[in-house]
Amino acid sequence: MIAPANIHPPKNWQDFETLCLKLWGEIWQIPHEIEFNSDNAQGQHGVDIYGPIDGGISFNGVQCKNKKLNLIDGSPNRITISDIDAEIKKALNFKPALKKLVIATSLPKDQKIEEHVRIKSAEHAQQNLFTIQICFWEFFERKLPEFPKVNDWYLKHEDFQRPASMEISFSDGGKTKIFHPKYQKTVTRYTSEKPPELKLPENLARLKRMGISIEEMIESSRQQQERHDKTMELLYPKIEWRQSCWMKLFIQNTGQRVIEDFKVRLEFSGDFIEVGAESRSGLANQHFRTSVKEYNNSTNSLYIQPTEKTLVQKDGFTSGSFYIKPFWDRICEVRLRWKLLARDFEDSGELLIKIEPKYFVVENKVYVNSAEEERVTTEIGLIKRAGSYNVFHGTSRYTDSESDYTFE
Repeated sequence: MIAPANIHPPKNWQDFETLCLKLWGEIWQIPHEIEFNSDNAQGQHGVDIYGPIDGGISFNGVQCKNKKLNLIDGSPNRITISDIDAEIKKALNFKPALKKLVIATSLPKDQKIEEHVRIKSAEHAQQNLFTIQICFWEFFERKLPEFPKVNDWYLKHEDFQRPASMEISFSDGGKTKIFHPKYQKTVTRYTSEKPPELKLPENLARLKRMGISIEEMIESSRQQQERHDKTMELLYPKIEWRQSCWMKLFIQNTGQRVIEDFKVRLEFSGDFIEVGAESRSGLANQHFRTSVKEYNNSTNSLYIQPTEKTLVQKDGFTSGSFYIKPFWDRICEVRLRWKLLARDFEDSGELLIKIEPKYFVVENKVYVNSAEEERVTTEIGLIKRAGSYNVFHGTSRYTDSESDYTFE
């Protein structure tokens, strides 16, 4: 019989243990004799469920490991070799001695763990100890349809165990996003070294020999350059190249039923100045709307209020844009914790944002009178680029290009 699709693991350990009790009761043909192991001050000796076999002469045991598919950072969860060895070691103290130990987990198959369990089981058999079997969730999907009573019981209750689930990632599908905001680092060195002597070009030297004042020519040239700079600044004023870290989220209903009347809270923690949502700017954006909203009294939290109040199974949407305003002078990490609130459902998770600034370095040299005045100063700030601001659209247009800058 082909296993039905979308058989999900129970969401809590109590229901997973009940499923294991019923399933192995059928597999070992002891539905009324199999029992939960009582928990006491000494622990359960690695056995959650036990049952008599061979007419009551021997006992088999089940150790249940119900685990979430993903860790908080979004990476896949795993059962480890040390987890397996620890449970085997504890089960050696179960009385009477087991004939077989089943380690049942809600996680998907892991080839390295299966190989390790096979080796340990063979070693135990040579020492007349209990054999060991590892059963991943694929085993449950395959075996449940073979036992109609357990299968019907579980499918009937599955909607109560996992009625809905939500998956939230960045708009590119990842759980981690890296930003490289760009700033200017101005390094000024104050030195008492004598400035190099100014050697006049031959044409100026010739003018000087002719009695023409070089000082007047230099001053005239300086004034002319100053007028040119002021004219260019009026035409193309220096505009700050702002470096907020902008992003969007993709929100998807990964569960088995419709999610209704929901919103998503976003809480940010880490090293940053503030967070904010995209807002209307410029005369051309009078009818701008976004699903991301700001709280009136918070600089580290936002919320997503979608226009559609329902999200059907497997459907998803991309949020509006929001930003983090980072510090200029440091590398930092920001954790984005999301919490979904719906009519009769809650879910939560976490995303990671890494901010690694890059710098356009400008070096200046200032000559001072003595060694005591020598020093080096460093200032970090926004890069100011020549350009113009379009009030109608609320956008800046620069006369240079990003490729004109080298960052480190």
